[in-house]
Amino acid sequence: MGVAVRNNNATKILNLCKGITDLTLCIVCHHILTKNPVIEPLKALPLTSLSADLSVIFHDQCSYLPNLQIVHHITHLHLTNAWACWEGIPIGLPRLIQLTHLLVPWNASRSDINLLHEIMKSTNLKVVVLWRSEYEKHDALVECLRRGGLKDCRIVCFCSAQYLYYYLIHGGFWGYAENLVKWQEEVEGMSVGSPLQCSTLLNKTYQPIHLRVPSTWGCLL
Repeated sequence: MGVAVRNNNATKILNLCKGITDLTLCIVCHHILTKNPVIEPLKALPLTSLSADLSVIFHDQCSYLPNLQIVHHITHLHLTNAWACWEGIPIGLPRLIQLTHLLVPWNASRSDINLLHEIMKSTNLKVVVLWRSEYEKHDALVECLRRGGLKDCRIVCFCSAQYLYYYLIHGGFWGYAENLVKWQEEVEGMSVGSPLQCSTLLNKTYQPIHLRVPSTWGCLL
């Protein structure tokens, strides 16, 4: 069970969390007419891993991440915004050269394949997770990448409906994604099909399971 807290309460909590390096930020979206109180305590944290909706920091889609001090030391970035890779919305992802792991929602019909090419060339990424919705077929997404000329072992495609599966069974999607990338690199080295074909086969091997989560679990941040 996730609980979104108000900005002022989130600020108080963050001020108590001086040494955390890994943060999932679930708070009410920032309002354009007020100064966001979360910014300053976020700047003070030694974060290397961040999962967040950009709207909890910015009000609109005009945010430019390289100008944000908060992300300068982030190596693992999980954006939950569906528009993060849409064509015509430059938020500076290719300029975040310190990133080694990136997760972005991906829609085969709206996401910008050219932007993904640029991200892959301009950064030091080792793992890129394309987070598809449960309504978009894996094969359709893989075919979109293939048509766009993206045969890269660092790219894996995950389904958002299997979020708990990645966390509870595999200990987190980053570790699971790293294993997939390593497997794809090994298979590609043996010349057994393209990385995207390997990714398709391996992803199909793991079917979603139904898990019962205790109602006492909660998440403020």
